[in-house]
Amino acid sequence: MAEQSSSDKPASTDRRGFLTAAALGGAAAALAAPGARAEVQFPTERGKFGAGGSAAMPGSPMSGNVNRSEHTLYDCEVDGKLPADLNGAFYRVGPDPQYPKPTALDYDIAFDGEGHASMFRISNGHVDYLSRWVKNERWKAQHAARRSLYGVYRNPYTDDPSVRGKSRATQNTQVWYHNGRVLAMKEDSMPAALDPHTLETLDGDYRFDGKLEGDTFTAHPKNDSHTGNLLAFGYEARGLGSSDIHVFEIDPAGRTIWSAWVKAPYTSEIHDYAITEKHVIFLVYPLAYLGDEKMREGGLHWGWDSTKDTYLGVMRRGGDGKDIQWAKGPQTMCTHVMGAWSDGNTAYVDMDGGDANQFPFFPNLHEPYDAAKATGRVRRFSFDTSKKKPGQFDMKVMYPEYTGALARQDDRYHTVPYRYGFLMGGGPEGRGWLRFDHQTGKTDLFNPGPDASASEMCFVPRRKGAAEGDGYLVGVVSRNKESGRSDLVVVDAQHMSEGAIATIKLPYRAAPQVHGFWVPGDQLPPVAGG
Repeated sequence: MAEQSSSDKPASTDRRGFLTAAALGGAAAALAAPGARAEVQFPTERGKFGAGGSAAMPGSPMSGNVNRSEHTLYDCEVDGKLPADLNGAFYRVGPDPQYPKPTALDYDIAFDGEGHASMFRISNGHVDYLSRWVKNERWKAQHAARRSLYGVYRNPYTDDPSVRGKSRATQNTQVWYHNGRVLAMKEDSMPAALDPHTLETLDGDYRFDGKLEGDTFTAHPKNDSHTGNLLAFGYEARGLGSSDIHVFEIDPAGRTIWSAWVKAPYTSEIHDYAITEKHVIFLVYPLAYLGDEKMREGGLHWGWDSTKDTYLGVMRRGGDGKDIQWAKGPQTMCTHVMGAWSDGNTAYVDMDGGDANQFPFFPNLHEPYDAAKATGRVRRFSFDTSKKKPGQFDMKVMYPEYTGALARQDDRYHTVPYRYGFLMGGGPEGRGWLRFDHQTGKTDLFNPGPDASASEMCFVPRRKGAAEGDGYLVGVVSRNKESGRSDLVVVDAQHMSEGAIATIKLPYRAAPQVHGFWVPGDQLPPVAGG
């Protein structure tokens, strides 16, 4: 950290400004300081938390997408023709700053915005749009106080005294559907349960059957390809900074049927994981916990420590976790699983990621941030669990000419061999949504067009029982020359280069999104009183 002096003035959430501001003492006191400005005024300096407020363009360097208002739109405008067999709900969630942070904490990152969920309900050629806050304990406390009460991202020591010890959950990263509920999730807390028709918050701290012992729940659960069981884990599961991982399986009725505890080699971000018919696989990379002392000083949760090894941990599914093997391998940071499967004793995982820290807003501890090394590509990991000693895992880069992030697949194939993967990114043909055919090596691209930026897509099967990859991609596209106005586009996944077959138009900017999830209409519960 020698490249930055703590006396410099924080100006943004780029790597330099975020590291500097986090080193300042007295961050917690700033939240409670009397005489704070009553007006809601977001900062205008680019990179600061919520910079530009509602006037900021989505995807701009100024900010994330500040929305702050709930919407209901019955019967959206549609250009083109919606497929007659398209019936279901596309759920989304993202961080949306409820209030600006105090000036001393406005270096915080967009990841700490409160969760805002949204839904496009498609049925019989009609589309309704709905967005609602995730109204958990954090949201309610700030709503009542009419100001920000929670401090720096994942640092409880920076919170206002009035909310010390209360849930910090934002649940702003991913949505899932299970047992008649939409789950809004972020990896530092348990999920919130939302009504699938109204998005009203049913439980801001949802714990299924009450038998889960851990404190955290991943933002990236999986569904078993055969049973539909929900498979998930939590890291830092026994408290702040702990290296404990809790992995578990929950049946469709919400009953916990298996769980195990394992220890990671050290406390790191484990944003996603993989599960197959036989194995559970974790990737531990050097985005590591910086320690309680730094946190108590108002500092950061994570920093990139390149002196630490990268590990692939593989354990038997359904066991007690004592058989887990931690194999070392090339340094990498991979955050999203495209697909995973087991072939005999060998576990395979495809993920997107780079060779070093991909988050410039978290500091590199020993060398400058390297954007080239951070560039994401699809990587295939493999490890033979029959070896008596773990040794090294294997990793190879696939499709090296294509770069991107936010890998997805046909969600029916989470635990079994798969053929098609999807990525936000680009290559020789341009940028947009990519489809990889692992069987033929062919790549297809949907380009959203000039002056447009696309969010992560989600695959929708054409019909129940459709073959893998036979269906549509749905996702939101922002029109950057129209004040960020949003469209939901529908693309035929087998003819991506032909463009959108239907465009659902909003008259305003959609609520923000990190990830989304599609639920077929026949899986949704009946509408109450309907």
